[in-house]
Amino acid sequence: MRRKLAEKIKQEFSGFKDVSIRSFFGGFSLNSESTMFGWVDQKNIYLRAHPNYRSLFIELGMQPLNLVFDGSNKLLDYYKVGDNLLTDRKQLYDIVKIVIEHAKQDQSEKLAKTQNRLKALPNMTVSLEKLMISVDITDIQSFKRMGYLETYYRIKHKNPKLSLNILFGLYGALSGQHVALLSQDLKKEIELAYQEFLQTKQNVD
Repeated sequence: MRRKLAEKIKQEFSGFKDVSIRSFFGGFSLNSESTMFGWVDQKNIYLRAHPNYRSLFIELGMQPLNLVFDGSNKLLDYYKVGDNLLTDRKQLYDIVKIVIEHAKQDQSEKLAKTQNRLKALPNMTVSLEKLMISVDITDIQSFKRMGYLETYYRIKHKNPKLSLNILFGLYGALSGQHVALLSQDLKKEIELAYQEFLQTKQNVD
């Protein structure tokens, strides 16, 4: 029954780009180019909400989705499409277009943020990422601006027990290399560069 309804709705929204359905939370997700914009249960359609238009959903009398999954409630920011909206195809399509646009924009922003996260770099651990964030190196761009030497200098002051292996790892993170692949000669050069960096710091001070 749910599959038939989901397939019917997929056909209904076939005018939108690359619409597909997938099993999701006991129902089916509605997706456009792999971006989820709606959800279907046994007899209802729910559309993804967003702060920019959630008030419209509320004005239309659309009810929020409250799922019971694995014995607990799952509150999802999706709102039920009422009968009035279902019969007004033009308004429904206009709303779905807005929903899809915002869903894709949110996904793009999330992807960009993930790609700029320090953890995305080689040699990065969650604990090292947190340590770097604590000294205001919050993403890849700020790390590149700071450089591996200044970064190590700052986090070494936060945690004096840091080993030189972290310094090598930071170098590798910026150059796209795993620390285990760095040669011993290169490690000596990195260590020497840090000693010279420290001397420059002391002279400035």
